[in-house]
Amino acid sequence: ASEADIIEKIDIGGPTLVRAAAKNHAHVGVVTSPDQYERIVAAVESGGLSAELRLDLARAAFAHTAAYDAAVAAWFGRDMAHPEQIAITLKAMGALRYGENPHQEAALYSDGTPSWWSVGDLLQGKEMSFNNFVDTEAAYRLVGALPTPAAVVVKHTNPAGAAVGISVSDAFAKAWAGDSLAAFGGVIAANVPVDRGTAEMIVENFVEIVIAPSVEADALEVFANKPNIRVMSAPLPAIAGREVRFIEGGALVQDRDLIDVGTWRQVAPGSADRRDLEVAWIVAGRTKSNAVVLVRQGQVVGAGAGDQSRIGAVQRALSIAGERSMGAVAASDAFFPFRDGLDALAQAGVEAVVEPGGSRNDDEVINAAVDHGLALFFTDRRHFLH
Repeated sequence: ASEADIIEKIDIGGPTLVRAAAKNHAHVGVVTSPDQYERIVAAVESGGLSAELRLDLARAAFAHTAAYDAAVAAWFGRDMAHPEQIAITLKAMGALRYGENPHQEAALYSDGTPSWWSVGDLLQGKEMSFNNFVDTEAAYRLVGALPTPAAVVVKHTNPAGAAVGISVSDAFAKAWAGDSLAAFGGVIAANVPVDRGTAEMIVENFVEIVIAPSVEADALEVFANKPNIRVMSAPLPAIAGREVRFIEGGALVQDRDLIDVGTWRQVAPGSADRRDLEVAWIVAGRTKSNAVVLVRQGQVVGAGAGDQSRIGAVQRALSIAGERSMGAVAASDAFFPFRDGLDALAQAGVEAVVEPGGSRNDDEVINAAVDHGLALFFTDRRHFLH
């Protein structure tokens, strides 16, 4: 629709009448949703609308008009990076069993925009928990950024495994084998349809959730033998957009972090598997900082996540990879402040590294790469994730 058509359709009288009726709720019952019909009919048949019911209807009416006004304001501010005001209205979709922990109450709300969980289908399994939503969001965003076909395993929002392969089954097998100990009980996400062969491999392990753009019928037959596995089909998440994070008394708003693999510069000579470097860079950008990720032949073989020091992230990634670090490449979500990280990677057999650069000690880091014959690439873009 044209801008003129949209403006023409902005309702003025309707919200005004609803607000007036809600204000007069002592004498009027205002109905704003078909979901209210059953309760209202029952009240009428029982003798009339009680004061309590009229108050509830008024609350719903004011929330309804507020959401409408917020939607109009959002449309007018759609092209502004940072509007003077942002109105966020959320509709309750239902209570969750509990929050991150059993003693925390929780519920799911929708802002009305289509998303993987709002338009996706839960094909089997019990309802999603708070932690399920958080981990599935992280898993689906990661796999959606990778080349196809790819599969990832996520635990506590960090990748326990990730891989690209020649097929979805190959990608899953490599992702799970990346760190099978950490993968136990994880969320599986694929960026292509899940077939029967992949399902047969998945059910051999303990997993919480499987999500993909679609799940083939014969794969669902396999999953049916493990009814506790939640299986979802859903569109991949939007890449771009705006993120809002609430803090006490306010919110932080930013554009989503977009990971660019096309504008790197090589600062230390050497050969490298470009695809492996790109996979490592994407995964590092979707891993909690400080993050260092090792990839070999399309498979994440080690990931240091959420470490307080860069060298600590390196050591963690190498400890997971073991001998698989020989011939691998590495990615770091932020610069190496000292040469120790590159020294450790080179000594473990890593052949190439990609990192943002930008440290005051970049020359020292580049010299370390040259000393070890390590190909080094700078991206000039950091990818912290908190």
